Amino acid sequence: MVQEKLEKMIRETQEATHQEKLRQQMMRRRKRRSKSSISNTKFIVMMAMEKCSYDPREDFRESMVEMIVANKIREADELRSLLEYYLSMNPREYRSAILEIFYEVCADLFVRD
Repeated sequence: MVQEKLEKMIRETQEATHQEKLRQQMMRRRKRRSKSSISNTKFIVMMAMEKCSYDPREDFRESMVEMIVANKIREADELRSLLEYYLSMNPREYRSAILEIFYEVCADLFVRD
């Protein structure tokens, strides 16, 4: 009985957190849409997935490279939007890792020796 109540509370908390993230994401999209003009708008569809990982840094790296290459992201504002997406969709504890990895990925992809 106690275990069931705990599991229910955990599920409700996770659902509320997920709903809040979706709401914030929608608000950001609306704000960006109102600022951008229709003629130069590029649409990129991204889907967040919950994932358990033994090496989150490498998973972030692979995901970022895949998104940049697959969507041919080259412009600073597009890269900034991608970074904001990763930061908004992941727990705060991963922020420093995301920022470091994003810097490394951009340096590897865009800075030529």
